[in-house]
Amino acid sequence: MPQRATRKGVSMPHTQPAAEDLAQVRDQLRAEIREARETLKDLRREIRDARTLVPLLTDELFTAEVKKHLGALDTTTRAAMDDAVARVNAKFDGLYDLLTGQDRTSRRMGRTPLPELLEQHVGIPRRENGQT
Repeated sequence: MPQRATRKGVSMPHTQPAAEDLAQVRDQLRAEIREARETLKDLRREIRDARTLVPLLTDELFTAEVKKHLGALDTTTRAAMDDAVARVNAKFDGLYDLLTGQDRTSRRMGRTPLPELLEQHVGIPRRENGQT
């Protein structure tokens, strides 16, 4: 029998494994390889499924995020529009008061109301509210 060396330098006899043991190890390795292939097949199927699901989920998340931001933009835009309309209406109200002689600021400052100026300089008679 051939001798093999050990770490400590003591030689021990080298034995050949029995054919039955080798056959058993071979069968066990084949079973493990088969199981590994099945696992690999399952993993590949899961990866393929994930690759089809990720774009769908991403699209849904993107759409939800866009809708959220559009909602915020809508609210902000409506508030800005309402504010702008209120300012324009206030300007028209001020212009109306000025044209009808109801402008309190001008009266306090001692200015002659516009209807009286028109009556004095152009000769247009002053109309009362409701007359045309």
